[in-house]
This record gives sequence, C-alpha cells and structure tokens, in this order.
Amino acid sequence: MKPRSPKNTQSSPKSSVKNKNKEKEESLLPFHPLPLSFPLPASLNRKSKSFFLILNILFFLQCSSLQEKPKEVYHKDLTATEKVVLSKIEEVENSGIKSLSYMYLLGDGVVHSGSLGVDKKGQIQRFKIGSITKLFTGIALLQLQENGKLKLDDPVSKYLPELVGMSSRGQKYREITIRDILTHQSGLPSDRASGFFLSPNTKDPEILAAFRSLPQTLSQMERNEPGKAHSYSNFGFGLLGIVIERTSGIGIEEYFQKNLFSKAGMKHSTLLELNDGSELVTGYSGLFWKTETLRPVIRDLTAGSLSTTGEDMGLFMKTFFQSKRGNGLLSPSSFFEFHRIQKGPSSNFQMKLGLPVLMEEKKSGEKSIWISGHSGSLPPFFADLLYDPESETASFLVGNTLSFATASIRPANKDILDITYEYKTGFKWEDPPLPERKKQNRLDGFYGLYVSPLGIHEVKPGNPPKIEMMGFDIDLVEKDNRFGTNLRLFFGLIPVKEKTLESMRIEFEAWEGTPIFTMYSLNAAKGSWGFGVLAKPDYRLPEKSFLTTYQTKDPYSLISRVELKEDKHGFVNATVYYSLGGMENSNQLPCQLESESTLRILGFGRNLGERMDLKKVDGKPVLVYSGIQFLGE
Repeated sequence: MKPRSPKNTQSSPKSSVKNKNKEKEESLLPFHPLPLSFPLPASLNRKSKSFFLILNILFFLQCSSLQEKPKEVYHKDLTATEKVVLSKIEEVENSGIKSLSYMYLLGDGVVHSGSLGVDKKGQIQRFKIGSITKLFTGIALLQLQENGKLKLDDPVSKYLPELVGMSSRGQKYREITIRDILTHQSGLPSDRASGFFLSPNTKDPEILAAFRSLPQTLSQMERNEPGKAHSYSNFGFGLLGIVIERTSGIGIEEYFQKNLFSKAGMKHSTLLELNDGSELVTGYSGLFWKTETLRPVIRDLTAGSLSTTGEDMGLFMKTFFQSKRGNGLLSPSSFFEFHRIQKGPSSNFQMKLGLPVLMEEKKSGEKSIWISGHSGSLPPFFADLLYDPESETASFLVGNTLSFATASIRPANKDILDITYEYKTGFKWEDPPLPERKKQNRLDGFYGLYVSPLGIHEVKPGNPPKIEMMGFDIDLVEKDNRFGTNLRLFFGLIPVKEKTLESMRIEFEAWEGTPIFTMYSLNAAKGSWGFGVLAKPDYRLPEKSFLTTYQTKDPYSLISRVELKEDKHGFVNATVYYSLGGMENSNQLPCQLESESTLRILGFGRNLGERMDLKKVDGKPVLVYSGIQFLGE
C-alpha cells in the first residue's frame, strides 16, 4: 500500500493533495525498550542463536546509524518536500511494518499527518507511544509548579510519604527530588517488574488500582544514591503520576484529558485503554513471518501507556510550540525550563537531558542547534519524536510491528526532521565534531573485565588490543587521540563497514578513582550508551542449589525467567529473560555475592546496582528480584 497524502489540520494555499478515499487517520505510540539488544524468538537452537547474535550487533548499530544528507534542495519547496518525506515513510513500510502513523510540521503551524496499513477502514485507530508519554508527564509537573501546587526541587517524600519507609543501599543519602526523577538520576530502581504488564483484558478501573498501588511497594524496594549516575527508571515515572494525582486532586486520566489533550485538541488520545470513537491498532511481531500479538497493558501509566494518533501528535506539538508565545500548554518560562539542559551526575559525561526530553547538538555553520525528542518502545509498538523548538519543525513516526524493520523507524524519522528543518530555514545541519582530546588513551592499568548496561566486556592486550562486546572481539585502533573500533566477522575474513561502528570512539579514564571506559560516536554523545566499570571477580558462589533456572507462574510477567550460573570470568551471572511483544530477549547481568542470601548486580545504569535475594521455601531454591518471587527448578 502506498502512503496516503498528508492531512493538514488547517487550510493552506500549498496544502497537500487530499486522498480520495478519506480513511480515518491512525497513530502509534511506543515506550523506552527494556533491553538494548534485539529480542530473539524463544525457540532457537544454538547455531541459530549464533547467527542472530551477529544480526543483533548489526541491529544495534543500525538503530544509531548515520544517515547520508539529501542532495536535493527543499527550502520553501512544498511539493519536493512532501514527495521525499512520503518516500521515506514508504521505505519504512516496505521494510516490514504492518501499520504506520506519522506527523510532521514545517514550521508554519500546519499539521501534516497520515497513516498506512490500517487494518480497519473507517475506524480511528491509536498506537502506543511508550516512553514519549514521559514528555507529557514532565509538562504536567511544570503546569502544577506554575499553579503553585509543587516545586520540582521539592523532596518527593513531601507528596509520597511512603518513600520514607524505603531502604537505602548506603547511609545518609540525600532526599530524592522530583527533578531527580525527571532526569533519571534518582537512584530508584529502573523497573518494578512485578505487575508491570497486566492481562490484555484488564479494565480501566483495575489498571488504575494497580497504578495507585505503586507507593505501597516502596517499602519492599531499595534505592541507590541519587545524583550519582544516570539510570533510566520507568518505576520513577510511575510514581510521578501519583504525585500529579495527589497535588492536583483529580485522577490521572482526567488530568491528562483536561490539561493536556483537550487544550491541544487531541480527541483520540488516552492513558487508559478505552476511548469512545477509537481503538488500539492490532500489533504484530516476527522476524520473517508476522504474528498478531496481545494488547500491551501496563501499570506504570505515566511512564509509557499513552496511545494516540499521528494527527493528535501534530496538534500536541503545534500547541506546545505556542507556549513560547504564552498561549500553549506551558508558560514561556516553563517551556524554556523544559528544554534547558539540566544538571546531571558526572557519569552523564556529555549526555544532555531536559525535563525529561533528550537533547542532541547539531551544527549549522557556527550556530549550535539543539534537537529535542524521545523514542518510545512498548513492544510490538515503536515510536520516535524529534523536533526543533526554535524553528518549530517536528517529525513523528510510529509502527506496530516488532521485527528487523523496527530499526528503520528512528533513522527515517531523523531524515524527515532534517528535511523539514531545511524547508523552513534553508540550512542543513551537521553533526558536531568530536570534542578535542590532546592525549591518546593508554591502556596500562586498564586491562581487565568491565561491566556496563551492555553486559561483560574484557579489554585484552595484543597488537592491536581488543575489547569484547556483544560476544565479539573488536579491535581497538588509535583514532582522533582516542581508540576507534574495527570489527571483522567469520574468522576475520569479512570486515564490517558500518558508519556508526567506524565512527565509534572509546575512551579509558578514571571516574571517582575507578577505571572506566565510555563509548560515543558522531551522533551519540559520550555517556549515552552508559559506561563500563572495571570489576574484579571474587569467585565467591552461592550454595550450589541456587545455581539453577527460576520461573514465574505469571503468564503476563515482564520477566519470564532468570538463570543463575557461574560465569567463566568468575562472577555469578544472572541471565534475565524479558517477554516483550511476543518475543523474548535476555540481558546478562554479572553479580557478586554480598551475603549468603544476597546477590548484587554490578555496575551503574539501567537495572544495574540492584539486588537479588535468595532463600529456600520447602527446601527448594527461590529467587526474589524486582518484586517477583521466582521458583527454582
């Protein structure tokens, strides 16, 4: 199916050609993916998994790949601009996405939106946008600050006294503020996996009850030091929804409808599942053959539950930009604060966060342009939103299919924003050069094992030295007074020529006295992929019966199973399996024994630094992690 011509929500002398069969628009919304790697089918043999491991690293690189700049000139040429934008969307559809919804703004206040692959003609269908929901949550909190209901630098315990009963990993930690959670540096757990996914048939009252139970779980959890490291937290953003309810005095859906959706004219958007006049589009998953998936229903509403359409997202961005002139969703000062680069922990390095928008620097001549946005993944849905607050250009793209094609959505959306910016300003932007570094890294004292959000890495001496990453040994070669990377597959016979891989740089340095390495490339700021921390195994193991596979009986559990075993490097290795959008993915989490009954996941970052508890029930091993009690085999 060819993409429909974009729909304009207001007339324009250069408006797009209207589609003759006036089907209703539909749009998608996803949320931040739990794992960083691509989900694999649960039933693969060892050879198949080796093949998919190779595809896995290529997928990871493709998600961040650098795009060639278009050679055409689009400035004020609406026909050429619309043609190339629609061709980009068509390419994504042809890559294997069942249904897509899109929106773009050319800086003139006209919303261009459309959809393709709709499975029910005449029915408006919504897409899940996942973690893009967090932008709406941040706007709501700034609105409440404007109205004197709260302050972003207030301790969260002022509104969530249940937080006082939460245990701390260390002593004398300072209070967690609302701003800490908005910028993912609160030290709260990344996720409360127990009860995260609900039955697809759960009704709105039961979803709200689960959502409002979040503060009661705080006494069962442990927090790390706030302000020390960036650690993405859906759990924290769920709690912020409770703060919104308690300070506004109304329910979370009512608040979003009254103060966000209605103000923007968004008629087909909702946090909950039921919405008169529209329904959620069917989702699909599969690497080669697409299978219909269950509807994803989550408890942490304000972290990633919003569903909407492309047209509604255009109306949202149009109204949001009007905040600059005092008649939008925020005051001009709050709009500025939303996009002001917030103070982050030293471990953020060069990663820039707003409240909570992600910000990326581009260069147009000598001028710096800060692109804002967020992606969202609630499998099988994946969405991406990018915009420039200054030129008021924007692009949004969302799909409903979890497959290899998922990787094409964000690069295509970046291309579209590039084009809309050129249409409005007449300029193209470029990636800024890497920060100057006068002295090359030296690896003396840095060889050894590291843990990061991407797993275990070994830095090995040699000519050239190597770093193990995602199961591959990657050569470290000197580039730009740093280490660059070379990868050759199949016994070193086939070099991998990929722009992000070739532009990747790795630096070794000391952070708080500990050897670390950081990675970045021309389009990924240093620190945005986390960082690796030198870890020395102590070879201590729990009682042998605990080294087994643990299962949960919950059919909708975010985590389906956990395997504990001795790692070849001397750690206790926890393999955590996530069930996402009909497919299974796993993360390798190296641990050390903290006591006879406690394992500590090593490292800093998402799902790192957290605790696993071991116990015996009726003589059988039991593992408790993220609120779930897993039974050992």
